[in-house]
Amino acid sequence: MEAVEAMAEAEVSAVAGGAGRKRITRNDIVRLFGTPTETVGSVNEPRLQHENGIEFNEKWIYERPKGEPTRPKARVIYWQRYDFLASERIERDGHRVRESEAELLARLDG
Repeated sequence: MEAVEAMAEAEVSAVAGGAGRKRITRNDIVRLFGTPTETVGSVNEPRLQHENGIEFNEKWIYERPKGEPTRPKARVIYWQRYDFLASERIERDGHRVRESEAELLARLDG
């Protein structure tokens, strides 16, 4: 069993560029929030877009996401190809709350 755990840990480390921590994946986001209401760009989009200090090639928009304690107007997930970049909740008063990858991973584990 220890060998299997060591292999899984090495796999996670390789995915995270050797940092030894798990990176959130597209499938993780779908498990947390379902399929997005709208997508802008594409995983294969060569042109980068800029928004709120984030450079990305794809974003997923969730309008009125369900199961959120603050009942935000929207949630936006930013991607650079397959790599998660950022998550923002857009609260009902319009302000944006950035959420870290660690916060989202904790929600997966919780």
